[in-house]
Amino acid sequence: MKQTKKGQEKHYNPNLGFIGNSEVKVSNYLFSNQRLRKAYDHAKPITDRLMNEAISSHYTESKKLTKFLKNRDLTFSKKTSSGEYKTFTVPCTTTVVPLEKSLFNEIEVAAQKLMISLRGVIQDIYGSKNLESSKFIQSLPTHVRSIFIEAIQTSANYFPQLHHPNMKDYPFLDNVGLDLVLVEDYLQRSEEFPHLISKKKKEELPGLPFRILEINAGSPSGASNNMNVLEGIYAQNPEILDSLGKVMPNDHFEILGRTYKSLGESWTNKKNGVQILLPPGGQNGAAPEIHQLAAYSGLIYAEADQLYQDNEGNIRLRTVEKHNPIVTAIYSRVNADSALYDPDKNIFMKDPDSAEPLYLRDSFIKDEEGEGKIILDEKGKPLPQQSSYAIPGLVDAIINKKIYMGGLNRILDNKIILATLTHYAPKFFKQRIEKAGLKSFGAKILPPQTLPPTKESVDIILKNPDEWVVKAPSLAGGQGVYILKTMPKAQKEEILKEIQKKPQDYAYQQLVKIARIPVAVQRKAEGYKFANLAADIRTWVFFGGGKNAIPQMSHNALVRYAPQERGKMSSIVNTSAGGGYAPFVIVDNTNDPKSVLAKELIKPKQPLVFNTYMPVFVAAQMVQISRMLNESRRLLEEEKTYAFDLLNLIHELKKQVKEVLSYLHPRAIGDIYKILDILETRVSKTEKKEYENFILQNQLELVSLLRKYDNHKDIKEIRDILDNIRVLNIEKTQSTYTQEEKSLDLILVDDLISFTESLKDKDLKNEIFKLVKIIKSSVNKDTPNVLLGPITKKTILKHLKSFCAKSKKRLEGSPKLANFSELFQLDANVTKLRFETLYLGERDHDKEISVATQYEMRTGQSLIDDSFLADDLVRARQEWKQVLALANTITNEKKKKDFIEQKRNEHFGKFPRLKHFQNIINKPNANKDELIELLEVVPYAKFNIESFAKSLNLSVREVFTNRLKEDRISLLSSPQLKKHKLEHREFAGECFAKKKASHGLYSNSEIYIWIRKEINPFVMLYTAGHELIHYQQIKNSMKAEKRALKDGGLSIAKFLNYYGNFLGANNRSVDKIEFDLKINRKTLYGYSDHLYSHDKSDKPIISELDQAIRTSDQAWDQKLDEFGSLLNYIMNSDSGDKVKALQEVLPALENAKNILFAQELGLEINVNPVAAAMPSANANQVKYYEDDIIAACKTSDPIWESLRIIASHQYHGVNFSRGDNDRLSTTLMPRLRAVAMGSSYNQTQQ
Repeated sequence: MKQTKKGQEKHYNPNLGFIGNSEVKVSNYLFSNQRLRKAYDHAKPITDRLMNEAISSHYTESKKLTKFLKNRDLTFSKKTSSGEYKTFTVPCTTTVVPLEKSLFNEIEVAAQKLMISLRGVIQDIYGSKNLESSKFIQSLPTHVRSIFIEAIQTSANYFPQLHHPNMKDYPFLDNVGLDLVLVEDYLQRSEEFPHLISKKKKEELPGLPFRILEINAGSPSGASNNMNVLEGIYAQNPEILDSLGKVMPNDHFEILGRTYKSLGESWTNKKNGVQILLPPGGQNGAAPEIHQLAAYSGLIYAEADQLYQDNEGNIRLRTVEKHNPIVTAIYSRVNADSALYDPDKNIFMKDPDSAEPLYLRDSFIKDEEGEGKIILDEKGKPLPQQSSYAIPGLVDAIINKKIYMGGLNRILDNKIILATLTHYAPKFFKQRIEKAGLKSFGAKILPPQTLPPTKESVDIILKNPDEWVVKAPSLAGGQGVYILKTMPKAQKEEILKEIQKKPQDYAYQQLVKIARIPVAVQRKAEGYKFANLAADIRTWVFFGGGKNAIPQMSHNALVRYAPQERGKMSSIVNTSAGGGYAPFVIVDNTNDPKSVLAKELIKPKQPLVFNTYMPVFVAAQMVQISRMLNESRRLLEEEKTYAFDLLNLIHELKKQVKEVLSYLHPRAIGDIYKILDILETRVSKTEKKEYENFILQNQLELVSLLRKYDNHKDIKEIRDILDNIRVLNIEKTQSTYTQEEKSLDLILVDDLISFTESLKDKDLKNEIFKLVKIIKSSVNKDTPNVLLGPITKKTILKHLKSFCAKSKKRLEGSPKLANFSELFQLDANVTKLRFETLYLGERDHDKEISVATQYEMRTGQSLIDDSFLADDLVRARQEWKQVLALANTITNEKKKKDFIEQKRNEHFGKFPRLKHFQNIINKPNANKDELIELLEVVPYAKFNIESFAKSLNLSVREVFTNRLKEDRISLLSSPQLKKHKLEHREFAGECFAKKKASHGLYSNSEIYIWIRKEINPFVMLYTAGHELIHYQQIKNSMKAEKRALKDGGLSIAKFLNYYGNFLGANNRSVDKIEFDLKINRKTLYGYSDHLYSHDKSDKPIISELDQAIRTSDQAWDQKLDEFGSLLNYIMNSDSGDKVKALQEVLPALENAKNILFAQELGLEINVNPVAAAMPSANANQVKYYEDDIIAACKTSDPIWESLRIIASHQYHGVNFSRGDNDRLSTTLMPRLRAVAMGSSYNQTQQ
């Protein structure tokens, strides 16, 4: 063999391979082992170049090809040692694997026969009443039949709910991946043909030189990768492919689109529907490939949350226009259980290995196996995990011929029954095969020798384990595959013990010697060399609908090679296990009229015209992209542009683009990667992580100190100064912390020093001086940032413009999408993101007055001014204030309490109405009339309830009801709450919008308010007033959506974008109330980031929290109550969480106002008004913020600092830092991040 040009003797033996560390003789995809390792004729142009060029050159070319694929975003998810999946760049080789067209044709014929028979099998199974009545299953030998039935019954992909007479005609086997491996020499078999044919011994013709390791009957991936690999090779070395002569064009995308169109039309008998591709989400490793499939095939990339069922049972795609097309077919890239998920039909998500239901787990509390603790309902039963990919009404729609759903074939994707299917199915459906014009004899696609899952099989394996492979029947991606020859002794013995214990749980295949390909590698000890790596070929077979449909194999394949030449991964080719890609071409040796030259093969494909209006959530995400483009331009136009800030933004832009790429152009994302390459060379990931850890450590020390002195009289003033220091805002340190801000912080630190010097408590003084040092170290810590130069900025701007141009052209080429093209310019008309909660924003002036505090702020009049009150209440309030003033002069707490009690009795004697009110308050169950009477001492609730009644043209009495009813105040008992699955909502009351249909419109919702009947009547009323503010907030959002829907197009896109940025996480919209999940534990927002991102050993506060959560819910809640808002210094919450807090500000303030007013009248209300306004504050914080809250209660004008304090004490971990002016403290202008609309818009209450 040719040595490298550097003279290194790196001999390559194409037929020497390793299984584990054992040498074996293997076949090769390029070289024959029969003729002194001579290259096959069709591969000779490839091998000549491989052997005559320096290996280092091949290695360099392969590295460039890998980078090319990365810039097309064709990455993959790899399972790490911890069991999690991490996205990585797939290695590529420029070693082309060619296949002759004549052999391709043989494989296709064999595949056609197999597919026809397998479709027949599933039709027979699901078209029968049950498995046992299936004619195919009845035809199996008895010992095979029992194994077959058990394999199906225990499969995670078997759905008894699909048994129906209609299903005997359902066109299963829409798209199947056949994972083939070469196990023989091409030349060996071809030489036998003439002799056997002349002797008329057709039955003895040798089988295909391939074995099928797996039928991927679910969602085989990787179809678009080969197209990109070939483009990448041709871009750097055209002669590699040109040397092969005529090759077959890649018709994969055309066949894909045509197949699903025929399936949809034949099953539903509708010609005007659309076909969609159901993806696993934009952040899934396979998303870029799936976007390419959609863009080039004409299928619509649409996630499940954009689908809904109409009144006639059709599944429709919601678009930005009024016309929502019927979906006739779905090419599914998600597991069937996820799409079919329907608790009402007893269809739940299942573990692919055990087929057991998947349950909700508490990710904060791990069990012995490192899994989150299973969450139980009130009866101690596990709660099922819900699916984000569920399509409403899908099962009935399938059975009733309303929609075709692909991917329902995976009951056959089972390694235990693979041999049974390939052997018996073609025989049973022989007539069907011949009716399709195919001969029932001839070459077949067969698996390696397979043993049944029995004890006898295990006995055979135990005699010679190294000759066998043990497989978990339903797992994919290289998981659950145990090649015994490659395993260490201890692990091998463990597997052997397992199969002896449970022989029925595994499939047993004889070990095959997979053919190899030469891949240029660089090794430390050996330098450059050709590694002889195992490889398989994944082909795709499509089977459309209609009477004359026949399976068709696309002229496309994905060659995957093993990551290692030796060792345990030497025979595992799965990309998710670290494998790589090799180019694949079909060389025409048949003079096929469709064959082309290489330059035609690699000609870049263009996305097909989009003939449907934009799906709603896609449109909303395009608005987000436009915002990000605008912000990128703004940053680049600034005099100082920091790399770190722009890098964060471009990362988010990449995430957002990956959600909608097929609607733009699959190649547009390459510009984003080029920008990232530029910025990532300027911002060190190591330095960034070290900086974040340094700041966090300082913040933790800050919290520890403040906690120690939280009850100190001077701590309020200290926190007041700290709240002005920008470096203590965790969000600020995670973006750009500028030199100007550092200078301001140092001035504020001087203020802190001055205040500290005035302290009399020496211990506190010393601790604050320590704190000063910590803060200074944070301020002076070098941020991992650099300023971008003008040339770099210009280059980045060029790539952004290129991205816009590609996207714009694609959209303009589809008339129904054309109006969205205006978003893809760097100065598009999109407003800056800004959220002001209802009644606290600058735009509130045109809103009709509906709630009490809104009235006060608008008019400047206080609702508790004497002019608004009855005379006796005015006098009672004045006199009771005098009583309280006298009581405050009494230092003995018991005497003070006795004094107030005595005076209250006298007070009630003088004001009998107050005594009457107190009696109502003390009643366990007040009636409606009593509640209405009591409204006089709850003035803010009274205003809200009366406004609510007026808006509905009802009396106040009529708005109260004793059953759950929309647009009413429902007073419900515990049994009633239990009936409606609301009894475990640990609230005094709640307001939420329930959509009228699953995946329906937010604006087409019913709004419910319920109040717990058993609570104190006074609390019932101020809770009703509180929830009515939320009612108005929901109503306002619903009106906004209705206006946007009326305008359509960009208007609805912009509304939904606003919803996705701000309203999606507020949990006030539900699709369906499904489970009795008891909410036992308070939430600490941002906690999960710390738990998984940082080592807890040197972070005692995080360790303390971790210990508390593992102890009990009560211990956790007590720990949060102990810290109060101090944890806000170390937590970073999302915009949606901040919106939740902002929406509680006015309701919380009115709680305090109502309580304070009633107490001022002399009523006995045992609730602290300040604590009622600040539910996440601890006792110390309630005390030292008391003046701020009381001040806000006693004025009609907004005190913005008080409102900021209230907002920062609604939820643990949610903080509002001081703005440059007070009003901005309660206005959100968040950093732009990727939004995924569906999960937030289509929420389900649990």
